[in-house]
Amino acid sequence: MTFAEAVAIFTAQLRANPAAPRPPFRTETVEQMRESKMLDRAFDQAQMDLGLVTPSEMQRINSAFAPVDHSVAHRVVRYPQYV
Repeated sequence: MTFAEAVAIFTAQLRANPAAPRPPFRTETVEQMRESKMLDRAFDQAQMDLGLVTPSEMQRINSAFAPVDHSVAHRVVRYPQYV
C-alpha cells in the first residue's frame, strides 16, 4: 500500500466516523515498523485534511515532550560575581 492509498482509506474512514481509532503500531520486524509509521503518518494527514485537528494540535499529540512556553521558560539569575 502506498502513502496516497492509505490517506484515501483513512479519509473515507474518518468521514464516516471522526472518532475512528489509529491503526495499531506493530514492531515485530523492521518492515512492519516501516509500514506502521507510514500508516500513522497517513492517518495524521487524513485528520488534518478533514480539519479534525490543526497542524499545531497534531504536533502536540505526536510530540514526546510538552511544548515549552518561552515567555516564562527562562529566568535571569544575577550572581554577584558576574554583575
